[in-house]
Amino acid sequence: MIKTVVGSYPVVIKEPENFLEKIKDKLGMFDRYKYAIEKAVIDQLNAGIDVLSDGQVRGDMVEIFVSNLYGFEGKRVVNKIEHTKPITLKDIKFANAILNKNNKNNKNNTIKNNRINKSNSYKSIKGILTGPCTIASSIRVESYYSDNKDESLIYDLANALKKEAEAIQDYVSMIQIDEPILSTGMYELDTARRAIKRITENLKVPVAMHVCGNVANIFEELNTFNVDILDHEFASNRKNLDILEFIDKKVGFGCINTKLKSVESVDGIKDLLNEGLEILKNNNSFMGLNGDIINKLNSHVIIDPDCGMRLLPLDVAYNKLKNMVIASEEFENEVK
Repeated sequence: MIKTVVGSYPVVIKEPENFLEKIKDKLGMFDRYKYAIEKAVIDQLNAGIDVLSDGQVRGDMVEIFVSNLYGFEGKRVVNKIEHTKPITLKDIKFANAILNKNNKNNKNNTIKNNRINKSNSYKSIKGILTGPCTIASSIRVESYYSDNKDESLIYDLANALKKEAEAIQDYVSMIQIDEPILSTGMYELDTARRAIKRITENLKVPVAMHVCGNVANIFEELNTFNVDILDHEFASNRKNLDILEFIDKKVGFGCINTKLKSVESVDGIKDLLNEGLEILKNNNSFMGLNGDIINKLNSHVIIDPDCGMRLLPLDVAYNKLKNMVIASEEFENEVK
């Protein structure tokens, strides 16, 4: 099964150290976040993650986007919202440069050893967008739109995010849209569905939608969204396990509780995976797939943490990912 992350990772900022870096800093050319991206990517690689993020290190999930969209001053809306330049592309390209070096080394090792194993498998980067409803819920509307629930605001955000998705899609293996606000009932799901469709309708890569919280009461509507993967919390929201019997799309199975600053045991994660599998066996769309149970899992389930890991201690975040990968691989072997 593919192992991925929801997005954010603890931020390790590097201050300028040598003379050249200090000169660059004075000229506004030194990037304190470059090391944070590199650290996030390398840690994910070392933990065994397959589809990585750039760590989302430049701010919280809303700040990253509103600070780069026209129409905002801080988190205040002062004009019509528009996309004027790629927002996440530079960091995605940098993360890919780190990956390309890793993939090249793995290819050389594979040729040298004349064999292929999981440690030599190629990795990729995912693009991550904060969804229009979640952005709308987190800003202050001072001009142009009536309030945070104005459909014109949500659709303008969707149009802007559509341009961002199209700008990054050639550099990522998948795109994830984060819409945690949908589990609160604050926004109409019909409005959210239309907004997501605007973003995704012409994309060439698979799209996941991450909705954390309890989604037991809205999963039927989420099943109708124009996305390929529905990603939810199952470690911290065990009630969500019930939706596995009915979900029609691929499942992003959150199996690490990112609210806890303790590291789950491998056996504990495997227990949750087994519990999820037993429920999936009652899902007609899952059991109707061709092939044995491992092929069904590989084509239907993606493993990841419940949510982002930005607020966790660095060592805790890394060891959570490492145990998640170990548990999922042991789980696969035991199912075989």
